[in-house]
Amino acid sequence: MSLSMPPKPDVLVVDDVEAVRVSLAEALRGAGYNPICVASGHEALTEIANRPFAVAVTDIWMAGIDGLKLIKLIRDTNRDLPILAMTGGGPRLTIETAGALAEVWGAERVFVKPFDEDVLVKAIDAIVARQ
Repeated sequence: MSLSMPPKPDVLVVDDVEAVRVSLAEALRGAGYNPICVASGHEALTEIANRPFAVAVTDIWMAGIDGLKLIKLIRDTNRDLPILAMTGGGPRLTIETAGALAEVWGAERVFVKPFDEDVLVKAIDAIVARQ
C-alpha cells in the first residue's frame, strides 16, 4: 500500500454465528477494510461507544439484543452511522417483514442470506465513498 492511500475505515460486523463473522471479516479485509467483529448486540453497543465506524453490518436474528433492537438503539444515539442488515429468516417474522422493519428503523439496505459478499463490499464501498 502506498503512503498516499489512507487506510480504509473500521467496519463493525455483528453476527452471533462465528462462521459468518469469519467469512465477512475475510471479505472486508480483502477489500482493504478493518473489520471489527462481535457476536452480540451488547458487544456492538460497547464498540460503537468506544470508536467511530464507517458502517455497521448487523444480523437481524440474534439472542439478547437482536438486530432490529440494535438498529433502534444505534439510531437513538447515532443518527449518522450507516447500517446494513442481514437476515436468513427467524422464528417470529418472515424475511420480508424483518427486512422492511430494518429499513423502517434505519438500515440502509437488507441482505438476505446467503448473499454474495462482493455485493456487500460494494455497498460498503459506496457508503464510504460518499462520506
